[in-house]
Amino acid sequence: MRLEYAMRMRRFVLLAALGVLSSCGFHLRGTGKVEFPPTLSTLRVVVENNQQQNDPLLVAMKNALRTQADAQIEDTGEAPLLILYGERSDSQVLSVSSTGKVDEYLLKYEVSFRLTGKDGKALAESQTVRVQRDHAFDRLNVLAKEREEQELRREMQRDAVQQILRRLSRITPTGSHADQR
Repeated sequence: MRLEYAMRMRRFVLLAALGVLSSCGFHLRGTGKVEFPPTLSTLRVVVENNQQQNDPLLVAMKNALRTQADAQIEDTGEAPLLILYGERSDSQVLSVSSTGKVDEYLLKYEVSFRLTGKDGKALAESQTVRVQRDHAFDRLNVLAKEREEQELRREMQRDAVQQILRRLSRITPTGSHADQR
């Protein structure tokens, strides 16, 4: 009898928690769609000074544009051009142990972007996205920590792509391009 009562209470508490979370508008980060202005429904995307078709930043941006913004990606044509440039990754010592060995790093990632029309004129001002994460270092488990750092860097790149998408969704093209809808 007690066990049955406890099970019912657990179910009630779980359902109540789910109800509260759904009613407050809670959504998992990165799962929503991004609304772009109609002028940005088709885009060309390049990484400046890079000829690789499988550049990780380029692939991540194209995938995010397709899946989260429902944007059409063109390789050539008359579509506005999203130019990604100035990608930098860096780290700095955040803390050291009493023996003078590194305990923690601050990982930094930065990428800039600009949006131009088919005529090469800027549709919006250049912007830079910066992301940073703390990374604990363990000298006794170097290989695992190196893999963890690589995964953190990929996650930082994904976060930067998400920030770029959000910024693009708020862009209202300037000048004569706004009239070409």
